Amino acid sequence: MNFLKNNKEKMIKSTFLNWYKKNKRDLPWRKLGSNVLPSPYYIFVSEYMLQQTTVGTVKSRFEEFIIKWPSIEALAKISESTILSFWSGLGYYSRATNLLKAIKIIKKNFNCRIPDNYEELISLPGIGEYTAKAIMGIAYNQAVMPLDANIERILARIYCLQLPLIKIKSELKEKSNLFISKNHSTNLIQAFMDYGSSICLPRNPDCINCLIKSRCISYKKNLQNVIPKKIKSKIQKRKKYSRAYILHNEENEILVRKRPSKGMLPSMLEVPNDIWVVNKNKLLHDKVIKKIKNKMLSRGIVEYSFSHFDLEAEVFYIKVKKNNFKEQKWLNINNINKVALPTVMKKIVSIAI
Repeated sequence: MNFLKNNKEKMIKSTFLNWYKKNKRDLPWRKLGSNVLPSPYYIFVSEYMLQQTTVGTVKSRFEEFIIKWPSIEALAKISESTILSFWSGLGYYSRATNLLKAIKIIKKNFNCRIPDNYEELISLPGIGEYTAKAIMGIAYNQAVMPLDANIERILARIYCLQLPLIKIKSELKEKSNLFISKNHSTNLIQAFMDYGSSICLPRNPDCINCLIKSRCISYKKNLQNVIPKKIKSKIQKRKKYSRAYILHNEENEILVRKRPSKGMLPSMLEVPNDIWVVNKNKLLHDKVIKKIKNKMLSRGIVEYSFSHFDLEAEVFYIKVKKNNFKEQKWLNINNINKVALPTVMKKIVSIAI
């Protein structure tokens, strides 16, 4: 019986590796070096970018990133504000600050070499179990199997695991160990990922063209469309409110400032705005605005959706004299897309000017 089970996993691994040779996605971070493995630096950067972000979004931005900072040495030299400026539009800005912190640690403590062992990788900012194993397996061909959403879904369907993924993490880890490859880890991990993104899809999996359906228990039981089981969320997104203010001076500049290093949009630039509150009636004017005596014009409402809440901000506009706001930071309108201004702030500026 154990032989039959082991043979099943062996056949699936072989099938995936053969499929991957012909069907692998052309992704810039997969470019192979002289050792026939991807660059550890490329994999390292891409794994940070891919957290909570789709491959399609990351692909072009990754290429831009590597052109700017082609090596650990180059990236380690830049400031937090520089990487945040580049990251604008990608969201989840803590990834950018963690990536830069990690690279600086790697330069200082690891002689500009991406670590290849779990303990050192997991100690770096922004790296969890999945990312550490992905780097080990893909960049260094080590015998591990990281569990991302694609791999978890495939395993849940193969073995017909009928509980939500969050409730079967230990079982998924146990099953994933059956697919660890001693010699072809880098290709097998990426084969799983690509198969999950093109065949074993989250919705309406392409079972007609699936090469392992005869070994998939969910397919045999016609449960492939309900596995993995979803948890119905009873939590509704909260809504927060704010007011944002565009102070526009005679030199075609707007007043901006840096957000705190912790919390939402850490260390990013922003226009003055009231503290975000759940109760609209509890909005308090920002301290900069309290100095303005003239009436400000309302330019309308901006709505923006974050992962855990929605923000509604009324945008106000006023022309001001630069000399009346000494020691403040100003940003030329023409440079909006060149600095660390998050997407929500760009939307606020665009509605006002």
